Amino acid sequence: MKKLKFTKSYALFKEALKYLPAGVSSNARLWQKVCPTYMPCSLYIDRAKGAYIWDVDDNKYIDYRLGFGPVILGHAFPEVRRKVDEAEKYGEVFALSHEMEISVAKKFKESVPCADKVRFSNTGTEATMHAIRVARAFTGKEKVLKFEGHYHGAHDYVLFSTDPPFNTPMHQGTPVPFVQSEGIPKAIEKLVLVERWNNFETLERTVEKNADDIACIITEPIMGNCSGIMPQKGYLKFLKKLCDAHGVLLIFDEVKTGFRVSLGGAQELFGVKPHLATFAKSMGNGYPVAAIAGVEEVMSEIGPHHVVHGGTYSSNPVSLAAVDATLGYMSKHDVFKHLNSFGEKLMAGIGDVFKDKGVEHKVLGCPSMFQFLFTTLDDVKEYRDLATCDLEMYSRMHYELLKEGVMVDEDNEEVMFTSYSHGNKELNATLDAFEDALPDALVPKTSIATITSRERIAKK
Repeated sequence: MKKLKFTKSYALFKEALKYLPAGVSSNARLWQKVCPTYMPCSLYIDRAKGAYIWDVDDNKYIDYRLGFGPVILGHAFPEVRRKVDEAEKYGEVFALSHEMEISVAKKFKESVPCADKVRFSNTGTEATMHAIRVARAFTGKEKVLKFEGHYHGAHDYVLFSTDPPFNTPMHQGTPVPFVQSEGIPKAIEKLVLVERWNNFETLERTVEKNADDIACIITEPIMGNCSGIMPQKGYLKFLKKLCDAHGVLLIFDEVKTGFRVSLGGAQELFGVKPHLATFAKSMGNGYPVAAIAGVEEVMSEIGPHHVVHGGTYSSNPVSLAAVDATLGYMSKHDVFKHLNSFGEKLMAGIGDVFKDKGVEHKVLGCPSMFQFLFTTLDDVKEYRDLATCDLEMYSRMHYELLKEGVMVDEDNEEVMFTSYSHGNKELNATLDAFEDALPDALVPKTSIATITSRERIAKK
């Protein structure tokens, strides 16, 4: 039986608890499902290159987390590194404009259907926060409608029903907003509406009832925070039509899908042009950068004496150099042809492994971002459908895959990502790993338990 050692990771985690709340710098890095006997903590990473990542105990993995999706070309991709190294020679931050802003904005306009104008930011959270502010200014309305299971960053207006209990109460088929964090003012709850993804009827009813108050509908075009659930046929076009009919702005949160599912994002893939869209992750192949793009009439709200948008590090020249290199490379090479070919083979291969062993499953998503679920449900189309999934089985599979040198996320709702650096070698090795991991994952192990991060920290 293969066995991994996490000695150094565990020692570092215990040390980090002395200085960092919960021992991490982001709650999402604290793995929630662990095998206490073999894996008492989240991993500490030493380095990454191409399609691979190594932890501090020198365990090597084929990486399908890719930093939660940003690494579209591959870790430490040479063309991106060269452009960044060159930019750093001229300084890091200027508090004034620079030519790279124009170069990258042009690339956005050439690729993204809604990108008449672009403003750069630092994180997906900042981008969605500012996009909602712009929508409120443009419409003169204040409420935000979002969907159950969709994640749009860590600011107060969107931290509702991102990962609620599956039995969260509903009123006439519409979920009651579930607050995901302590510290959010109760007054904000009155400004947030939550709906069920892919449900035409309840959404139309909610929008018609609240049209005079809803500034925007914000949505992930593909549920990247929820196992890669795809929109039902015509659903995104229905959203746009509904918004146009009621004076509501449609915001596509393309932080995950942007420059990943196609060069023009999900709006190009599905042929739906939103009023606003937010981007981050893949646009810079891992460098900290984000953007808001939108139609000119709406984006014109941004500026002095109108909507405030800014930041010391917005349009940072080093990060924009990474974006310029990434988008430039993708526009000149068959990146998406490769991603689609590799991803389709991987999705089909994973499905075949489970099918051959008689394991009920679904593989959801598109070739560059997808996930496998252990469920008997024929059609997984909204967050609450995940209640049918065997999360303990997935937890065991996650650990057994690590032993075989393949890293997927420990959270079944987080998708697997592929990169341009994944090739036939990695494809074959990954499918072999699934074959070898599955028999052990099928056997329940009492040592694998689902515990909260707070409970785990209390035990240390």
